[in-house]
Amino acid sequence: MKLEQLGKSVFSELDGNPPIWITKKSPEEIYVNQAKVVYSLANYEHNNTFGKPQVLHVIDQVLQPLRMKKNSPQNVYNPNAWEFMQNAEYLDLDSYHTNTFLQRVQNLDKKGVFSNQGGHTFFIPVDEVANYPKVKPEKIDVKVIDAHIVPDNVLFLGPTNEDEQFKTLAFTDMLKVFSSLSKAAEGDKTKYYVSSDTVVGDDVHPTGAVVAEIVKANIPVRNGVVHLISRPLMIVDNNVKQFIESYKDREDSALHRFYEEIMNSGGDFLEKLTAMPNVTLFAPSNAAFNDQSIQSYLLNRTYIRSLLDLHIVNRRLSIDDIVAESIDTVQTEVPRKDLFFNVVTNGKNRTLTLEGGGVNATVVQANLAATNGIIHIIDHVLGIPSSTVDRKLATDPTLNETNYLGQVSSLNDQLGDVQKRFTYFVPRDLAWRRLATDNPSVYKKLFMPEYSQVARAILERHLIIADKAFTMDDFRKEANNNNNLSVRLPVVRDVSMYVKIKDSVEGYSIEWRDEWIHVHRSDVRCTNGIIHVIDKVLIDQNDIDGSGAIATKSISALVLVMAQCLVFYYFN
Repeated sequence: MKLEQLGKSVFSELDGNPPIWITKKSPEEIYVNQAKVVYSLANYEHNNTFGKPQVLHVIDQVLQPLRMKKNSPQNVYNPNAWEFMQNAEYLDLDSYHTNTFLQRVQNLDKKGVFSNQGGHTFFIPVDEVANYPKVKPEKIDVKVIDAHIVPDNVLFLGPTNEDEQFKTLAFTDMLKVFSSLSKAAEGDKTKYYVSSDTVVGDDVHPTGAVVAEIVKANIPVRNGVVHLISRPLMIVDNNVKQFIESYKDREDSALHRFYEEIMNSGGDFLEKLTAMPNVTLFAPSNAAFNDQSIQSYLLNRTYIRSLLDLHIVNRRLSIDDIVAESIDTVQTEVPRKDLFFNVVTNGKNRTLTLEGGGVNATVVQANLAATNGIIHIIDHVLGIPSSTVDRKLATDPTLNETNYLGQVSSLNDQLGDVQKRFTYFVPRDLAWRRLATDNPSVYKKLFMPEYSQVARAILERHLIIADKAFTMDDFRKEANNNNNLSVRLPVVRDVSMYVKIKDSVEGYSIEWRDEWIHVHRSDVRCTNGIIHVIDKVLIDQNDIDGSGAIATKSISALVLVMAQCLVFYYFN
């Protein structure tokens, strides 16, 4: 058979003729079990000495068959998933045992779902894995068993897309449970995981994801593939504190450093999590804490303890909740410090990004379920600045328009200077959209290349360069000292620009040209300054007219300066 003739499986010549499973991701990307066909070295055709056609396909790794233990008293040829579990004690499974799960399947009369013909994926929990919490057997009910089977999909790790969701056998009208595969580098190893995500739960099975490590993968059986996993899926029996503590002895695991930092700062943070009946925790990964740019901050235990509260929200929030309720801002346990959400959808995949304390982070593992909340693993520690002002603009998905204008006008070139301190009132994308609605011709001109210097001049009205960066509280105190009158902002463009400051429950506002403008995000800290995200562009009616007034004025000023220089040269 040439590649184009291959079906979903072909029979091998191994004893019992177990199938080789075929996965076709595209005409040129084809897998046989876990191995990838080297397309440029496939479809080699030749007749043997009897004149029979043969075909050779080169693959990138050796296919691993299901093996018996040495000196096994029983032979098992080409078992299905049920026969695999029944005879596990005779199979070479790296000393793993599956007796507990087998017993529950027998007790609940679920043998049939593991014997179904066709091609399916079976995730079978082993009895016990070091450093993983043990689950009470009675928690494994009929629906939990069904959540361990992905019907009609043979998912070997190699060809399966990371984080792609597949319906499990537990996906019904009343209960909706998906499975997905992922991987992570832990030390010098790559570990693979399966996640069961209950998006619609019931009284016994809460919403949220449960993750298990795949401890032995890609075991081919007659009706699909088996993966041995470290714990049962779908069962939520730890609170958030216990979830974090489960990582304490797993040094290369995703949250080991997070646990260490909590304990180094006193450990009371875990008790606070326990006391909260509904909590969402954004937990930074090992990689986040290993970032070299934040190491000096980690030495300050008091600071880190206060920072940990920035990662807590006092309600249960899954990504589905955030999308369904259109939540873009939520209060943390730090007064006046919010988290700002942005959900990016790409096909079937959704990625949650957030900003807290001036740091952008991406959720790398979402919706992990605990009895009293939800955990999302993120890729940065919130509140510790690690970006210069220009990098912050480039990486924040809500500041694209200001960043673009700063790039084309070369204003951003200076914002990476770590010897200076910048205070930048940055209009968010919503502010630019409002300008496009209120004055479309002005908006259109600002984004034309020939008006880049006009755009720069307008942005310079939003920018202060000084020997220190100013928080909104700094401006408020100055206003208080000035009997709540206007305070002068020494911005680059208008050195005598004055605004009023208002502080309320909704946050800060500034008044400019008799209009109050909400500060959507205040005190976004960068390594060389502070950004305040505002809801309106500080643009004057005279900034642009039909002939481009600012550009003309700038050229006129330049001509005047040159004329003065010439006069000085000739008359002196």
